[in-house]
Amino acid sequence: MKLTPLKAIKKHCLECSGYEKKEVRECNITDCVLFAYRLGSNPNRKGCTVKKNAASTTGFENVDGYVSAS
Repeated sequence: MKLTPLKAIKKHCLECSGYEKKEVRECNITDCVLFAYRLGSNPNRKGCTVKKNAASTTGFENVDGYVSAS
């Protein structure tokens, strides 16, 4: 089974905490290099959400407000 890097980190943290999810959330080992990623999310991507199947029109709007493909 292939794991994404974040899922592998989350699995490692579960193993480290004795498979207790609560212990992972309450982890106080802040000098661990994986600490920021322990809940299965990348803190560097905070605010970068892309909705699936949503088309972006950024950069396609004319001065008039109309959207063009060229």
